[in-house]
Order: sequence, then C-alpha cells, then structure tokens
Amino acid sequence: MRRIAIFSTLLAVSLCGFGQSFHKNSWSYNLFLGGSSLLGDLGGGAANGRLGIRDIDLRATRPAIGIGAGYDMRSVSVSSNLTFLRLAGNDAFSQSESRSVRNLSVRTDAVELNILGELRPFGSTPVLKRVYVFGGVGGIFYQPMAELNDAWVKLRPLGTEGQLLDGSTTYNKFSLVIPYGAGYKFSLGESSTLNLEIGLRKSFTDYLDDVSGVYADKAVLLETSGSDAAALADRSGLFYAEGAQRGNSKVKDNYFLVGLKFQKTIGKRQMS
Repeated sequence: MRRIAIFSTLLAVSLCGFGQSFHKNSWSYNLFLGGSSLLGDLGGGAANGRLGIRDIDLRATRPAIGIGAGYDMRSVSVSSNLTFLRLAGNDAFSQSESRSVRNLSVRTDAVELNILGELRPFGSTPVLKRVYVFGGVGGIFYQPMAELNDAWVKLRPLGTEGQLLDGSTTYNKFSLVIPYGAGYKFSLGESSTLNLEIGLRKSFTDYLDDVSGVYADKAVLLETSGSDAAALADRSGLFYAEGAQRGNSKVKDNYFLVGLKFQKTIGKRQMS
C-alpha cells in the first residue's frame, strides 16, 4: 500500500505541474473496456510467447477495464490511468509440444497504474489527425493463481520453483511496466470520442505467470512447502527432475491490452 500511495502522489504532482504550465488547455476523463493477453511462459502458439501478435491465443484473452484522467493540448496529451485486468496462460492451448506436455496453467489478477504521453502527429490531415501514438511508464501489482481441487490457489506464497527452500523470499508482487501503442479516435460529437486502442506492456518480471526457471525437488517441496506447492509445481505427470527446465528466465513476461476507450473533454470541443 505504501508503494501505491507514493506512486499515486508522483502521478498527481506530475499532472498538476502540466496543468499549471498549460492553463489555457483542457482536461478530459476516459473509460476503457477491452481485453488483455499474456505473452509469457505458459500457453500461446508455436512461437512460445515471444513474438507478439503471432503468439496471441484468443482463448486466453481475458477482460480489462479502466478509468483515467488527462490534460489535453493541441497535439499532445498527458494522462494517468488505472486499469484492472486479468491475464491467463494455459499450456493446453499451446501449439508447442513441450508446453502442452508441461500442462501448467495460470490466472493472474492485476492492477496497473500508469502515466502516459499521447502524440497526435498528423494534425493537418483530416483522416490521419485522428491517429495517435502513446508511451509512458507505470506499475503493476499482480497475483498469479492456479486452480486445484475446484479452488483458486495463490502461487507466489508457495515458491513453486523452490524459492523458499533456502530460506529466501519469493518474487516481488510489483513490477514496473513500459506501456506503448497506438489508437484511432472516432468522433461522437463536440466533446467526446470513442478510441480504438492497442498497447503493449513491457514488464520487468518473468513471474506474471509464476514460471521462469527450473523445477525444484518435488519431495523436498512437498516436505517444506506442502502438498499444494508440490502439486502445482509439476502437473505433467512426468515427474521432472530437480533442475529440469520449467520456463525461460532470459525473457521477461509482457502483455497486450486491446479495447475501446470513451473519452470526454471538459470545457472544450473535441476534434470535428
């Protein structure tokens, strides 16, 4: 909670600074509704979660909803956005044989808070002036879970890759993210638009899906962390040996957000 408070304060101060510097411009608010897709170690296509759109599996798409507020200038906007999303990965969906045999799955509930800069570079062209690109910085709080005996079990406290066996702690539940993408604005009148938006989030963790490194010793995991940890660490039925490859720690997890954003300008007409 302390990290959330500090991050929120920094975002608020940044937006207030822009408001004081550009007092002749306008504010807006937005509502986002769309879908999220995980690019990680679980599920995906034959590209093994690393090649963007080529590896998105629609069966693993989950809902995302968000709210935001922004400060709009002639061709540039700055906004802060809060998004609630769910990520999913399931080896049963994968076209990769090594993944389907592994048989792991995850559901990750997450909250993302960001600050974005939006640029509309084609202001003099009637159609292209509605195109925009964006980028910024944010943070994500995430909770990977897996289903076991008809109940959803939190994976992080279990240390499924043996993180707790030597007395150390498991991975952080917070990560910085770099959001970037593009969109197109459809006018809904004098002060509103409906934006079609697609964005990629580059994270700095490989544990959005709880999978990164190698298998732990299942007997030791059972004795130290309990039956849930042992069962959820290896669901292949092949009983992988300690040190066998479980994930790819060399590449961090990322995710897509695609959807529609309703944007309402306060006190100023939108583009016609």
